[in-house]
Amino acid sequence: MAQAYPYFYNGTWTFKQDKCRTSMPLDKPRIWLDFNECCACGPAGEPVYFFSRADIVNDSCGNDVELYEGMAVSVFDDDLDEAGEPDALLAEGILVRNTLSGHPQIKWLIQLTETACGGKDPYVYWMSSLP
Repeated sequence: MAQAYPYFYNGTWTFKQDKCRTSMPLDKPRIWLDFNECCACGPAGEPVYFFSRADIVNDSCGNDVELYEGMAVSVFDDDLDEAGEPDALLAEGILVRNTLSGHPQIKWLIQLTETACGGKDPYVYWMSSLP
């Protein structure tokens, strides 16, 4: 996970964490998520991932995004299909403040929400799965 650094935003100092930009075509601006950083399960068994150390991140287009509790977030991770071609992993989720002991440096977690894309995983789908 990238380091957070001081960042002047909207007239005040806060912290920013640069996330991954991509040249891969996506369906909309999304924020990069490392799908290898699953850290817990939510109340209904939904996966929860480490998300950010800071209150500002950038999306796949380079835009600053200010994070807040309960925010709906669209995320992606780079992946390859069976032929070795780029095919982004996609998911949707809700931001929650980190309350996990042992990881005080992480400020935000993302709790994934189920998708209507159909497939083996109700939470994660591939760019190629979209109509």
